[in-house]
Amino acid sequence: MTSTKKIKTPQVAPLAGMSALGIKPKVKTSTKVKTTKSPELMVTDQEISHQEVWNFVQEHAGGNEGNVKIVPLSNVDLASDQPVPFGYGGQKGGVRQTIQDWMLRGVNGDMSLKAVLNKAAPLGHSRKKPTCLHALMNGGYSPSSKYWGTPYIKLVVQA
Repeated sequence: MTSTKKIKTPQVAPLAGMSALGIKPKVKTSTKVKTTKSPELMVTDQEISHQEVWNFVQEHAGGNEGNVKIVPLSNVDLASDQPVPFGYGGQKGGVRQTIQDWMLRGVNGDMSLKAVLNKAAPLGHSRKKPTCLHALMNGGYSPSSKYWGTPYIKLVVQA
């Protein structure tokens, strides 16, 4: 009588990246990443007018101020009571200081242009000619300001 023995063959796990049959699958990867930069409005070498701000919102944000974010620049000291060198010399808690603070810190965390302009309107701040926005974009309330031409914020269309 002959006996037959079953011989167990050891199971070998496939190498990393290989299938159970030992075939390495071809994976197509792309190293190109397409990034789209949101439109921005910021002073570079010339004053930005109220009309240019209005046109920017109309053309790049679909006319919706809620699609535009106010972004403080690196020269703004948000930890300070006076984060920019103008607009804080008047009455503590005055209109300019209050509106500038909303523009630099947001309205309850909302940095949209719409939120700030809505909150500032009852204080007399114009939606079409927002003086405090113009000052923060251009570096002061007058071209005679020694900070004129130095932007403290920029406007960015939110995706």
